[in-house]
Amino acid sequence: MDWQAIRTTTADIAREAGAVLMGYYDRPHRETVKGDATDIVTEADPAAEAVIVARLQAAFPDHHIIGEEGGGMGAPAATAEYFWHVDPLDGTANFANNIPYFSVSLALADRDGHPLVSAVYHPVSGEMFSAARGFGAWLNDRRLQVSATADLQKSILCTGFPTDLATHPDNNLREWIHFLKLTRAVRRFGSAALDLCYVAAGRFDGFWESRIHSWDCMAGLLCVSEAGGQISDYRGGDSGKLYSGQEIVASNGHIHVAMLEALDEALAMPQVLPV
Repeated sequence: MDWQAIRTTTADIAREAGAVLMGYYDRPHRETVKGDATDIVTEADPAAEAVIVARLQAAFPDHHIIGEEGGGMGAPAATAEYFWHVDPLDGTANFANNIPYFSVSLALADRDGHPLVSAVYHPVSGEMFSAARGFGAWLNDRRLQVSATADLQKSILCTGFPTDLATHPDNNLREWIHFLKLTRAVRRFGSAALDLCYVAAGRFDGFWESRIHSWDCMAGLLCVSEAGGQISDYRGGDSGKLYSGQEIVASNGHIHVAMLEALDEALAMPQVLPV
C-alpha cells in the first residue's frame, strides 16, 4: 500500500468535507439532540459525512467505514482488511455557536484498530494536519515536532469533558482540578481531534481524556506519535482503551510519566459531581 498517496487522498477528502461545513458556518443552525441536551447534531454533520462516505467508497470500495453519524458502510466489517474512522464534524457544539474551533477527522486503521493514515482539517484556518505511519506528521507542507517542555509545572495541557458531565461520576472533573494545580495551564477547546494535533504541533505539551470514541481521537493520536510524541492509556500501555477513546494520554514524551502519575493521584480522589 502507498500510504503517502493515501494520505494525500485522505487530506483531499477532508478538505472537501470542510468546504461543506463552511457553507453552513456562521449562520443559524438546525439542531437535533442525540443523547442528552448537550449532545447535538446540526444539519452540517450529515452533509459533510455524505461527502466523505461517497469519496471513500469510490476510492476504497473494499474498506469498511465507521462514522459518528452513521457507520457500518462500505465493505462488510467481517471481510474488510481496513477500516475508516470518520468524524465529519468534531466540535459540533462550537460549530453550532459559530465558535471557530472544529474539525474534520479521518483515520484509516488496520483490523486490529491501529491507525495507518490520518487527516484532521481545520477549515476556518485552512490548517491540514496529516500523518502516515512511518512517514511523519505534517501541518500542510511543514513537518511536525512535539514540544521540548520537560517539566509538568511548565506545561500547558488540554482535555475535554463528556456530555453527561452533570450526571456521570467519571466526568474528568477531579483530573481537571488536579492538573490545574500541577501545570502552567489547562485548556478545554472542544475538539479532541484538533487538540491532539496541537500536541503534535508543539502548541500543547499534553492531552488526556476518557470516554470518547475512535473517530474523535484516532487521527490525532497518529499525528502525535508520528511527530515524536508518546501515546498511551492511563496505565501507560495500550490495553485496547487507547485507540477506542476510552482512555487517552498524549504528550511530548518528556512529561508522559508525570502525567500518568498525576492521573493516578487524581483517580484516587473522591469523584466530583457539579452542584
